[in-house]
Amino acid sequence: MNIVQLKKLSYEAVAKCNRCGFCLPNCPVYRVEGTESASPRGRNAITRAVIEGKLSLSADTEASIFSCLGCGACTKVCLSGVATKDLIFRDRECQVGEGLYPKIADRVARFLDAEHNITDDDNAERGEWRELIKDLPEQAFEKDHAEVIFFVGCVASFFPMAQKIPANMARIMQKGGVDFTILGGEEWCCGFPLIGAGMPDKMKALMEHNLEKVKVVGAQAIVFTCPSCYHTWKHVYHPDVELYHASQMLAWMIREGRIALGEIKATVTYHDPCDLGRNSGIFEEPREVIRAIPGIRFVELASNRQLSVCCGGGGNVEMVNPELSGKVAQMKLDEIAATGADMVVSACQQCLRTIATRARRQKIDLQVKDLTELVAEAMI
Repeated sequence: MNIVQLKKLSYEAVAKCNRCGFCLPNCPVYRVEGTESASPRGRNAITRAVIEGKLSLSADTEASIFSCLGCGACTKVCLSGVATKDLIFRDRECQVGEGLYPKIADRVARFLDAEHNITDDDNAERGEWRELIKDLPEQAFEKDHAEVIFFVGCVASFFPMAQKIPANMARIMQKGGVDFTILGGEEWCCGFPLIGAGMPDKMKALMEHNLEKVKVVGAQAIVFTCPSCYHTWKHVYHPDVELYHASQMLAWMIREGRIALGEIKATVTYHDPCDLGRNSGIFEEPREVIRAIPGIRFVELASNRQLSVCCGGGGNVEMVNPELSGKVAQMKLDEIAATGADMVVSACQQCLRTIATRARRQKIDLQVKDLTELVAEAMI
């Protein structure tokens, strides 16, 4: 994308920003950085100045535009309805067009082209998380045809800390009698990292491959434990099948009596992942699941649902600015501590990694669990 295209797509939208500052206390990056260029209204001002020819793209604009978490909190409180996240992602496309972007993104793009995952691992190893389940036969959960496809995603497939998520979800669906299959090495990255990198044009091959696999399997639905995969399929792919996040399927299985849950004694709070809650509108099902477990005392975070504070792992910021990501994660941990909860539960593999890693490094005594792990532990 060039500046002319940016103006055509974005000028009217960005011109609605009246610089009122209502977004400032809701932007996690601004809250930890405190600079105008780190705020939504500051980024909007940069976008408008570039479009109007008053500012040239540079390393400074790159630093501002690529420090956004893409959490969308600013838009939810914007009185003018400025969709700053969408504007920022277009800005990133423009920065890429001018060669002004974090070059680590090229590395990820190469990985996706060569191995179809974000880690450059052999894609045939996408199912290695099955080793966490005892006594499984080789190629377990891989069927030629099934009613449901479990789309695992790159992080949960290849990052050891997150591999328990698909293992737990598979066990739960198996217990609940769900006819499902995984794609194994035939699952390719959904392409979400390319959107965050300003390179959505490179997604086509990934999308076409994944959509074709759904047709081959003949599935009626796809379930995702990754909110970003779910969001991408829902808002970019638009397949002709039903899409569900794992929290929705878990809530359904509990309602239908397909799984029974035993007691867990703990004080639990829930962190709304940005791409699941604010950006996809799924708030109540995860809470329904948590409250269904006997013995749990549930407490809300001060900022929840639409106003949930990002964990720090969004928008590729962890990749390009890990220090900033860590600062936001610390702010999240401080909010969790204020609830007095023993455990924080989320429903996103990236939130799990970001919060748990920060808690471990800061030697904070906090249980950090994915919703699937909590249900698997309670399942009887």
